[in-house]
Amino acid sequence: MPALAAPHSEFLIVGILFFALGLALLALAKLWPARTRRPVATSATPIAPSQLDESDRTTEGELAGDVATADAVAAGAPHAITWPALVDPDAGDLEENERRDVLAGLGIVGDRWSTGVLAQAFDEETGALRVAAIEALAMCEDDRVAPMLELAYASTVVEERYAAVDGASRRGEVPLLERGLRDADAGVALAAAHGLQCAGRADLVAAGLAGRDAAEAVEIRRVLAVLH
Repeated sequence: MPALAAPHSEFLIVGILFFALGLALLALAKLWPARTRRPVATSATPIAPSQLDESDRTTEGELAGDVATADAVAAGAPHAITWPALVDPDAGDLEENERRDVLAGLGIVGDRWSTGVLAQAFDEETGALRVAAIEALAMCEDDRVAPMLELAYASTVVEERYAAVDGASRRGEVPLLERGLRDADAGVALAAAHGLQCAGRADLVAAGLAGRDAAEAVEIRRVLAVLH
């Protein structure tokens, strides 16, 4: 009697092969490291303003910080960048260009909450991003901005002093502009002179330039004449 062939044996073999392949893929998936995507904060819209309720009660001295500490940060002392978490707790470690965009956005918002975040950014950032924080602060409508600009002007970094004077010019902060007119850097002095002239204080410009190097004073007057 002839032997009977197993019904559909070829399908059974194919099924076993697919089953084994599935087990292998499942094991590989468990061993493969999962990729995580770092969240990026690209908006300056306040997500949790209540986080800064305590900072709103911060005294002016605490908000401004210490000049020596600020200079130490500017000099490259080890520091942590934590301010993006005030905008988005899940922001993670943002790249420099991302942080610059957020700083600009905070300046556009310009409210009290933004001022608090920018104040912390000013304390933590260095280089161009610290200058960006000063520029954004100058755009905010808050009574804490003027002391922050004063602190920024106390910096040994010319770019930071220039940003502070430029902000004072935008806000009409005459006392700071008077100090800027006596700055050792001619560019900072020119920015201060321009701000004073825009504020209608040509008398202060004349008095301030009288005490500068003659050649620098002549050049500043020449540029002012072109600007006005």
